[in-house]
Amino acid sequence: MSHLEPTILIVGAADTGRAPIAVALLRRLVQERGHAWQIASAGVVGHDDEPLQPMARDALAVFGMTDNNHTARSLTEELVNAADILIAVDSGIARVLRSRYPQANVTSLGELAGRARDIPDPAGMQIGAWLHYTREMESLLRAGYERLVALLHGEAVAPVAPTPSPSEPLVQPEAPAPPPPSERQVICERAIRLIDAIQAMPDVIDWPAARGRLQMTLTELTAYVADTTDLTALYVEALNLWLARQASVPSDEQLTQLRTAIERGQRPVGQAEVIAVMRWGAGLSTE
Repeated sequence: MSHLEPTILIVGAADTGRAPIAVALLRRLVQERGHAWQIASAGVVGHDDEPLQPMARDALAVFGMTDNNHTARSLTEELVNAADILIAVDSGIARVLRSRYPQANVTSLGELAGRARDIPDPAGMQIGAWLHYTREMESLLRAGYERLVALLHGEAVAPVAPTPSPSEPLVQPEAPAPPPPSERQVICERAIRLIDAIQAMPDVIDWPAARGRLQMTLTELTAYVADTTDLTALYVEALNLWLARQASVPSDEQLTQLRTAIERGQRPVGQAEVIAVMRWGAGLSTE
């Protein structure tokens, strides 16, 4: 390739989960190292124009990253030819790429790190699985960074052993709710997933980023006030004021109480609920 800046294409299945997460992780790593690379993603099965999966978006938020403008796209011959290297999210996709595009420079996340390891697709899994696999992808990218630089410079690198069949148990998928949720329920569920993620891995999250995302998500509730007796705006203001006072990750007990308060926000709230959450917030202030 003749690019002044290397072009890297990370290839997943649908381009709505692992691949865009890996793009965000690699972009941050590249920025840390002071390089200027073009990094993007695509999918081999084509879910064109679909956004990030909600769990993927939440996982990025926990790790202090966002990619709100991402839309999935199918891998094309043009994208392959424009890239200096294709990074497959697992060895199965790497085999597909090598079969379809023999002219391309292909590796996988595991091969980059010199490890016989594939990251399972966490689609349908709980937030804990998404956080675990995001953390592991970051580890593989960091371990394989120098190898990636060598590949971009056309240097030969030793292959790694084939990836064995995964033996670890999969996290059980969450059961979908039968009735379609209301807009308020959807917003509250997003906030609750983020709280669950914070409680699951409090030592790895970027708290200011996660707190900001929680506040923005809760603010969305104010667009769905039922009537003049619905005091959701005041309720959300009280919750966001409490969040603003938290300089560090709240305790597990505090997060559990916050989760309960957000669950209550799925329905219209009255004066009693507003007063209760204001008293709760004042009582739990860490300042």
